[in-house]
Amino acid sequence: MFLKDNPIIFVEIYMRKVGLFGVLVLAGMLVFGQTGPVVINQAQSAGRPGGLVYNKELTFGGILTTNGWGVNSTYARRSSVSVQRLFFTELMFIHHPKELKKVNEYNFSFSYSAPKPFVYGKQNSFFSWKAGYGQQFLIGEKAEKSGFEVSFKYLAGASLGLLKPYYLEILYEEDGTVFKVSQQYGPSTEDLFLDATSIYGYSGFKKGLSEISVVPGGFGRAGMLFDWASYDEYVKSLEAGIGAELYPKDIPIMILENNKPYFFYLYLSLQLGKKW
Repeated sequence: MFLKDNPIIFVEIYMRKVGLFGVLVLAGMLVFGQTGPVVINQAQSAGRPGGLVYNKELTFGGILTTNGWGVNSTYARRSSVSVQRLFFTELMFIHHPKELKKVNEYNFSFSYSAPKPFVYGKQNSFFSWKAGYGQQFLIGEKAEKSGFEVSFKYLAGASLGLLKPYYLEILYEEDGTVFKVSQQYGPSTEDLFLDATSIYGYSGFKKGLSEISVVPGGFGRAGMLFDWASYDEYVKSLEAGIGAELYPKDIPIMILENNKPYFFYLYLSLQLGKKW
C-alpha cells in the first residue's frame, strides 16, 4: 500500500518510526525505474494496460531480401515513452541478380554420386557483417492484446563485406583417366570456369573459408514494424522496408556480369524477443 492510501492520522503517529524505511523504499523505486518497467499515467500510454512501459528489449530474427537472406539481433533502450535507441548487428548473404544454379547432367556418369548444383560464371561468394545504431518511433499502440503495435525504425552503420572464393570441381583427363580437382577462379582457370562441360559441380561451402578477404563499407535501412505479441513483455514482430549497402569498389561476385559497389534491396524480417 502507498502512503497516500493510509489515513493522515496513521502517518502522523508513525512518521518518525517509518521515516527511514520510507526513504529506502523511495530509493528502491528510483533504482527500479532505471532498470525495470516504468509505470506512467494512462494519458501518456493510451491502450497500454496499467500504463506499463519496458526500458530494455532484446530480439533475434531472420531477414529475407530481394538479393539475399540473413540473421540479426537488436538491443533496444527506451529514451522516452515513444522512442527507443537501437543497437544492431547482422550477418547477411548477398547474391548477384544474375546468379542461377544449374546441374551439369553431362557429367552424371562420372561417378555414382550426383554432381552438386553450381552457379555458372561465379567467382566469389559475398557476405556482409553489419553493426549499427538507429531509433524506433512508436506510431500506434495496440488497444487490445489481439491488436498491432506499429512503429517506424531506421538503422545506419558500418558494414564489412566478406569475399569468399567460389570453388568448383573441375574435370581433367590424363592418359585416358578422368579426375576432378577443386579450384577457384583465376587467370589459369578462367577458360575451365566458363566451360560448362568441364565443371563437375560445387566444391562445398567450407572450401575457401580460410581465404576470405574483407571490404569495409556502410549501410542504411528504414522500415515499418508491426508487433502482435499477446503479452507486453514479449516481442513478436514483422518488419518490412528498404535497405542499401555501399562499398568503395566493385564487389566481384560474377565473372561475365556487371559487378557494382552498391546493393539496394527490399526486405522482410521476423523478430522474436523479450522486454524487461
